[in-house]
Amino acid sequence: MPIKKLISTGNSCLEDREDITSAPLWHIGKVAVLESQESFNLLQNTIDYLTCKGKSSRTFTDNEKEFMKELFEALWWGGKYHGFDEAAKLANHYVNGKGKILTINSEVYSKSAIVSDAMLAMKGYISELHSNKKPFVELKTNNPHFLRSVHVKQLKRGSRNVNRQGYILNNGALLVEQSNQRLKNADHRFYLGVNTKKTSGGFVSRWKVESLYDFEHFSKGHITDIPLAKGFVLKLPDGLSQYLTDISVAKVFTYTSQWQENWK
Repeated sequence: MPIKKLISTGNSCLEDREDITSAPLWHIGKVAVLESQESFNLLQNTIDYLTCKGKSSRTFTDNEKEFMKELFEALWWGGKYHGFDEAAKLANHYVNGKGKILTINSEVYSKSAIVSDAMLAMKGYISELHSNKKPFVELKTNNPHFLRSVHVKQLKRGSRNVNRQGYILNNGALLVEQSNQRLKNADHRFYLGVNTKKTSGGFVSRWKVESLYDFEHFSKGHITDIPLAKGFVLKLPDGLSQYLTDISVAKVFTYTSQWQENWK
């Protein structure tokens, strides 16, 4: 689509624009491959303009809604290209999934450093409960008794490398190791739960993560960086992503992941 003119930078959004591109993926490709400053400016200025409209609680035109929908679909293609399959699947489901529950690959969690270490800590706590003849079937990382146990000490921030190992927050949520881009882009903070049964050969545990795919309102001021090429990073306010639910472009949804383990 020919560009009549770039949307002017600033916070003026009193009038609807007629030059909203309907092909953000095409422009993202031009930035990624050709490092097109013109396409990058069009994308960023369109996002800035729609952010202004969202903050003013204004209705989006059909073209503007289509731009945001296709932008999230473009993130799916970009995520697949960079190997972030789960993040790509989540972004696409936000605008196309109609709010249905989504299951993602358990490997993205089970191979994480903080998850592996949390599993060891939880199994140690479960073994202790079993030895003391106490209930152990259901456990989650936000369990107050677990959080006060000796098993959690090794998961706390002071004894871990944030970049390589991640750590457990005071509320029991696990913060993923920052070098793990695949999981960080899909779910950077989550609770780990487990259902465990005693067997003749030891224990069988079914691990589960259940998270909500949603975004903070404009008032929080959070921004998501979307790197397209060296020196070209789109700034997408979380508030704009959240506003898509208000104008029926996207729907918040729950996503889950489960895996089973036999252990002694």
